[in-house]
Amino acid sequence: MKKFNFKRTVVLLAVMSLMIGYSNKSNAGGTGVVDLDKIRDNYSAAQELTAELNVKEAELKQFITDAQKQIQDAKTPLEKKNLEEKLSRQFDIKRLASSKDQAQKWALIESSVIKSIKEVSAAKKFDLVLNKQVVIDGGVDITDEILAKLNTTKTEIKK
Repeated sequence: MKKFNFKRTVVLLAVMSLMIGYSNKSNAGGTGVVDLDKIRDNYSAAQELTAELNVKEAELKQFITDAQKQIQDAKTPLEKKNLEEKLSRQFDIKRLASSKDQAQKWALIESSVIKSIKEVSAAKKFDLVLNKQVVIDGGVDITDEILAKLNTTKTEIKK
């Protein structure tokens, strides 16, 4: 028969207690999930920016249509070539300015979404928040709470 080793048993119990404590701590808050597509589709500031983007795209398409008409109406090949170069440069400037403006505004929206996710997550004491599209099962969906927070807090998007 094996002799009872008190010291070994105490160390084993201490290690088990420590492991149980860590596993309980990691499960204490749980995991939140957020449907980012739903937020993009239902966040009022994102909807406004999408509408603005559609207007800018329409303006660029109109610029192209007008430029094609001007080029078509050119009287000489030299005039046509000069118009093509000039209008091409103007289009590139407009397109790049629009792209830069949109990127800055989307960055503001993304920042406000992340801030809201962090605030809701902290209030619920979640250890982890994941995009709902990558979660097969589990987690607490906090999308609607985040949307409510975002839509009641005005995100200033400079025009």
